[in-house]
Amino acid sequence: MKRTIIIMSAIFSMIAASAYADNKTIEQRLADLEKTALSLPAGVFINGEVELYIDPDSTTNKLDTSAEIFLGFENEINHSIINWAGASTRFDSKYSLDRTKDNTIVEKQLGFGFANNTRLYLGETDAQRLGFAKTAKIGAPLIITESSSRIDHNEKVVLTYGGWQNSNEFEFDEYRLQRQMPYGVAIGYDPTNEVMYAGATVSLAGLAEVSYMRIAPETGSAQEGWSLGSQILRRYNIPVGFGIEVWDDKNTGTYTKDNRIDMGVMYNVNKEFMLTAHRVENDDIGTDAMYYGALYTVGGIQTGIYLHQVDRTNTWTGQQTEYADSIKATIKYSF
Repeated sequence: MKRTIIIMSAIFSMIAASAYADNKTIEQRLADLEKTALSLPAGVFINGEVELYIDPDSTTNKLDTSAEIFLGFENEINHSIINWAGASTRFDSKYSLDRTKDNTIVEKQLGFGFANNTRLYLGETDAQRLGFAKTAKIGAPLIITESSSRIDHNEKVVLTYGGWQNSNEFEFDEYRLQRQMPYGVAIGYDPTNEVMYAGATVSLAGLAEVSYMRIAPETGSAQEGWSLGSQILRRYNIPVGFGIEVWDDKNTGTYTKDNRIDMGVMYNVNKEFMLTAHRVENDDIGTDAMYYGALYTVGGIQTGIYLHQVDRTNTWTGQQTEYADSIKATIKYSF
């Protein structure tokens, strides 16, 4: 613990020193970088994040890095039927769902937009997750056990419709619904694994958002998930958002006796500083846990310190193990 605190303090000190060594703020230094950055051709985009993280519980590297980079192009089209088209790829240095895919391109997809708020996505896409699992709740991706039904980069055909304020850079983890059309649906099919996806999200007068998803393989039981997210307290000048997600695996996996529950709350101390608390029950490796975080974000750089309190139940013996509290830290740059 003492060594972790020393390392974290040294990293934060280096950031502060580099930012103020020449009396420039972080924002000014980032502006200087943008001025010298290469200009991209019209329609071409590149974004992603680079992360340095400290994990004293890691059995390999206590200090490690990861990178995720999206590259693609998109363009509006002045046509009576097709009004948008694009394509993208994603490089991931540490692909958490399948470590054999580390340092590879794990996503290759095409997208076409049509009149009447309809879009078609083809390839290794995650468009079927639009609206789900990324409301006001904190943290983890969808809680799904069976590899044939995972929300990952399998080949799919996905049709979306409704009031999605579409990100033309294939960002499916974040979304907003239009006020004049406060709902959206997504239907997808994975022909390789023969899995059908269906999901819908509805905004309840801007007070909360409710999402539903069904994952149905052609053989075996379907899985169902629900989520609710709200930032209603912000209307009363209370900077708090909260959410909950529940998954019913229909006894299709190893840890399916109980539903999976994922809930969280976040509090903005100010524009840059956020506190989070996140509860997970019965995740895909049998874990019950509380995660607490303090995050500071400025100019695309986010620093975070996290406290993990974890219990885990052994699948075969049923024995429960309570792990010692653990402190972790990250420094992430998004571009």
